[in-house]
Amino acid sequence: MKLSLSRRSARGFTLVELLAVISIIVVLASIVIGALLQVKKKEAKDKTRVILKRASLELENFYNDNQYYPVGDDVFSEALYTSLSGDFTGRGEGEPEGEIYWKELLPKGSPDVGQRNGKRIILDGYGQSIRYRSAVDADGNEVTEAKNTGYDLWSIGEDGEPSGENIDSNLEDENTLDDIWN
Repeated sequence: MKLSLSRRSARGFTLVELLAVISIIVVLASIVIGALLQVKKKEAKDKTRVILKRASLELENFYNDNQYYPVGDDVFSEALYTSLSGDFTGRGEGEPEGEIYWKELLPKGSPDVGQRNGKRIILDGYGQSIRYRSAVDADGNEVTEAKNTGYDLWSIGEDGEPSGENIDSNLEDENTLDDIWN
């Protein structure tokens, strides 16, 4: 009897048993990885919404003090960063005589600030520049591309691509188009 027990224990696992255990591990790992990716996507989207809300709040503060919204040459957030941070030098330092509306943008290494063409910009949760467009240009003329009366503020979303020419559709169908608007 002792002889048969030692033979049986030395035999080990069958190939079918090993394959079953490996397949269970693979299925469980794919479920965990999928859940983690979904959490990461949600965090990036939530962070983007928070950044857009904060920028919108600070834009209103800027407007209340100056009676106009910042004007920029393009839709990237260079003019927005400069106006809200008071950093007119681009060195991450607010000007002593200027108003600083969003002081968290100033410290070097701030995760919400990046660079584009040597100028500092505000980043969304995906690491892309948030987009900003004033409804009025530097000469006081109405900007025809603007969709709102004061300014447009948005993120191009996870894919890093604008969702197309029909900007109004971005506001209505968030499931098929990933741009995030404030």
